[in-house]
Amino acid sequence: MTESCTALIVGAGPVGIFCALKLAQAGVDTILVEATEELEDAAKALIHMPAARLEFKKTGVLDDLLKEAGEFNDTGICFRKTSDKSIIADIHKQPGAPGPFIVPQYQFCTILFEHLHKCKNARVQMGHKFQGLTINDGKVSVKTQTNDGTEKTFETTYLIGADGGKSPVRKASGIKFEGETLPRNLIACDVVYPFGKYGFIDGNFMADPNHYGLIGPIKKGDLWRVSYAVPDTLSMDEIKAGIPEKFEAMMPGPRPLEYEVKRIAPYKAQQLCASTFRQGNVFLVGDSAHLTNPYAGIGLGTGILDASSLADVLVSVANRGAPDTVLDEWAKARRHVFTSFVDPVSRAAFWSLQHPDVDTLSERHPIIKAHSAPGGPKPPPLVTDVTKLEGFIAA
Repeated sequence: MTESCTALIVGAGPVGIFCALKLAQAGVDTILVEATEELEDAAKALIHMPAARLEFKKTGVLDDLLKEAGEFNDTGICFRKTSDKSIIADIHKQPGAPGPFIVPQYQFCTILFEHLHKCKNARVQMGHKFQGLTINDGKVSVKTQTNDGTEKTFETTYLIGADGGKSPVRKASGIKFEGETLPRNLIACDVVYPFGKYGFIDGNFMADPNHYGLIGPIKKGDLWRVSYAVPDTLSMDEIKAGIPEKFEAMMPGPRPLEYEVKRIAPYKAQQLCASTFRQGNVFLVGDSAHLTNPYAGIGLGTGILDASSLADVLVSVANRGAPDTVLDEWAKARRHVFTSFVDPVSRAAFWSLQHPDVDTLSERHPIIKAHSAPGGPKPPPLVTDVTKLEGFIAA
């Protein structure tokens, strides 16, 4: 069987779904394929930074996202000493400007999915695992396989890889992933514990040479995410055995601690970027294009802005006759965002939290420094203004 479309997106994570939604809303015939039968419910991103709000508003999903966020709209963050839980720096949203909001990734994807299913130009194929691609006469042919072994071929003008850090699309395209894996594993634990009772609200970055990480609410009630790092040599059994020691160091409240661990998810701490975000008519967005540790909170937002800006330039080329070269300009611009800002800032945030001189964190941490800069904080340079790309044709 063969299906044809203008744009084929591989990967129904938050970035892939958002890219499909924006393309379909612009009238582009779009197919989204995903290897799993259902949306992934994993301990992943929680916080959505202000930089992507305008894009959510343009696609009509912002109100639903903020409704889901509830009391966790316009949240703040603070930095604490793990040793005594005292606050080093408290960063609130600026008056008149939107702040971050919290919607766990599964709920976030579910809301986007509901909007996508309303688009007449969108088709969704769950349970279709990417098998490979070939390129002939400017068309990209993609083979997939379902769980029952059925093979299917999709023919598309544009193929977009949004299929995660291990991206089969990136590998099949021969695009290199450059950078390094940091010597830490990041452990995300979903925990029932009354942090609010002990003065913890919003996102709490914990600074300590050994017990550093992030503690933040997942949803209303006492379900929180406790994230921390361990040596990358530990086995899963060793990670589980070490949880009480970590919680003893990081959690507030009387002893003995009483908590319930709902989920444990280990992740590699990686700083990686694709050598190019475009190879012919194959494009990479989100984790397929770049990976960064979560301690600056800008990974998912960067991916959403990849997807949004790519949709804009594809529409400009496919629907308005813009030159193909604008796609190269997009690829260069988005890679520059990662290499010049996201990568160095997230690295600095990661290493700053574990620096032995905790008292000088405010002098080293890029987020604290940005918010205390003369003239007030400025928006991080995550957005690509596609109207300034050479050759772009606006509506």
